[in-house]
Amino acid sequence: MKKSMSLCLVAVLVLLTLAGCGKKLNVDKNTVYVQKKGKVIGAIVQKFDKDYYDADELQSYVNDRVEAYVSTHEKDSVKVDEFSVEEGVAKLNVSYAGYEDYAALNEVELFAGTVPQALAAGYDFDAAFLKVEEGKLGGEASKEEIIGASDYKVVILSEKLDVKVDGTIAYVSSQYTSLASKDTVSITLPEDAIDGEEMTLTYIVYKQ
Repeated sequence: MKKSMSLCLVAVLVLLTLAGCGKKLNVDKNTVYVQKKGKVIGAIVQKFDKDYYDADELQSYVNDRVEAYVSTHEKDSVKVDEFSVEEGVAKLNVSYAGYEDYAALNEVELFAGTVPQALAAGYDFDAAFLKVEEGKLGGEASKEEIIGASDYKVVILSEKLDVKVDGTIAYVSSQYTSLASKDTVSITLPEDAIDGEEMTLTYIVYKQ
């Protein structure tokens, strides 16, 4: 496998996400959709327009990686729901039974649960937060205000993609984030950032 092809595969696999219900996400960019009870759908959208890219090779690689993981975990822990390559664009939908499977398979940081559960798991909410008011980012919110929202849920991750939740976003950590809608946050790096710069944790706090 050519090095450039291998990097493409790694980029796809690093962004595989959680789920369990088999829905599809029709989006035009990489998106994580965190559903009720911690289930998530992950959609990967990536250019696949080089002559040496091989769709069958990519699909086989993804399937083998998933099968290897499932062989040592629960049967429904990970599932490839959809894979397609059309007009130079590869689209992949993957389901995970829980965020633990996502983190283990992809070796990345991700948590989905309540604010108290996140605190118990060791997350310190040490970030600058903004309130979401009338569907827009508003004024600053204190750490005490955030951790006091005991009936709220939170998604915590360190990836550059869109995050959609089953609920209404109330607070979001301010670094590298923008609000796409009342239930979706975009996480990006600024244009002047160094490519490959390590992402800090992003906190998305919401109410269902």
